[in-house]
Amino acid sequence: MIDQARQAAALTAIEAALGAGAVDLSPAVLARYATPLAIPVGVVLPANEAQLAVALSAAKGAGGVLQPVCNGAHGLEKTGLDKVIVLDLQRMNQILEVNEELAYCLVEPGVTFRELDAYIRSKNIKLWVDSPGNPDASVAASFVERSAGYTPYSDHSLMQCGLEVMLADGRLVRTGMGAMPKSTCWQLFKFGYGPWVDGLFSQSDFAVPTKVGTWLMPEPPAFKTFMVTVENEDGLAPLLDVLGPLKLNMVVANGVAVSNALHEAALLGKKRNDYGGNGPMAASAVKAAGKALGLGYWNLYGSLYGLPDNVPILWDLVNGAFGSVPGAKVIADGRGVDPRLWSWRMGTMTGAVASPPAAIAQWSGNQALTVNPVSPVDGEDAMRLYELSRDTCAEHDFDMVSEAVAIWRSANHRQFLPSTGSDTASAARARACAEALIGAQAEAGFGQVFTEPGLRATVDKTFASGGLSNLHTKVKKALDPTALFASA
Repeated sequence: MIDQARQAAALTAIEAALGAGAVDLSPAVLARYATPLAIPVGVVLPANEAQLAVALSAAKGAGGVLQPVCNGAHGLEKTGLDKVIVLDLQRMNQILEVNEELAYCLVEPGVTFRELDAYIRSKNIKLWVDSPGNPDASVAASFVERSAGYTPYSDHSLMQCGLEVMLADGRLVRTGMGAMPKSTCWQLFKFGYGPWVDGLFSQSDFAVPTKVGTWLMPEPPAFKTFMVTVENEDGLAPLLDVLGPLKLNMVVANGVAVSNALHEAALLGKKRNDYGGNGPMAASAVKAAGKALGLGYWNLYGSLYGLPDNVPILWDLVNGAFGSVPGAKVIADGRGVDPRLWSWRMGTMTGAVASPPAAIAQWSGNQALTVNPVSPVDGEDAMRLYELSRDTCAEHDFDMVSEAVAIWRSANHRQFLPSTGSDTASAARARACAEALIGAQAEAGFGQVFTEPGLRATVDKTFASGGLSNLHTKVKKALDPTALFASA
């Protein structure tokens, strides 16, 4: 339980140190970070590293508890604990470097994918930005949260290179080659010398990121995007069985999205009540919803890249492989597919940074929790995960609204639980479903790749006792002994 008196004292101390412009208590702003189950008491907005250090010192001296977020201006980063103080780094939004020759960037935590893309385009730099789907997400947050995109650079944790963080005591630490003052390879060699520690600062409450480097993809000489639909619910297994070897051998190199019809309907602005009826939609209704939109029950989005003479050779191989899946339809020209969906989906795989046609959360409300299990890119495992997740959602009266992104050897799933944001009971029901999904998936061997604020303890319970959780606790005590940063 957070001490409200200490929180008030911390806000007063920060405001006295930085001025009123660095603290926002307005209900409209607080609402951007709030959920029905957690509302912050204030937002602190440092403009630079010096102000950030002062804010940390003032909060620590008053016994405050802060939850850092990289850029909450667009309501994408939520609080996990009630009455916490949000430390929002959105004003620290400088693009410090974009190196076209070596294909990397260095940014402050407030920079969004949209802003980075606009900068690159304004300079006519031939590099692609890999967006995780929402262009207003923070580039730094995508590393912190281990988000996934849709180009060959979809693994944002792997593509991150070079990090600077501020510890709870206000000290700055540069990792990797950045630890050497005159380094020429801070954004080129991930590991430096000695233990690699960058991962400690992703999905953790150990420090605040202040600079993040990431690799950018050079624009390829040629590419070909495509879509594969399968009409039946059980078509997921053969679809993933074909995709697995293509990913393993890097034939289809991008982050391959595989989504069900309800996910794509929601992207097109369709609402749950557009389809009538009560309770979760049956498989036949999901199939019909997809068919009405020119989609399948399952929809896969892939792309090929390389030299102009090589891409057609790869296409013949891929077209034939997916064409062998029963009930599959391979589409390369977008014919029959809603042009809004086709344009956005193909753009995500070719460096375009744009908003999707609609927000998934609007399927049946205005907010959505996500559960994020990981599975092998394997038909049997993917189908097993899907069926247990579908049944658990149905038990809690939720539709199965799902997308997976296949990266390397795994598929990172995003299962959406939309709920009405102003309805506490609806939000509590979504959280109960999320907790049930996490437990059932862990029991079946599927762990989480990302945890929503407020669900961290639920995921921690899936770990073996005395192992990883204890290690995390020891690192937390070493780096943040007074628990200045909230454990959401």
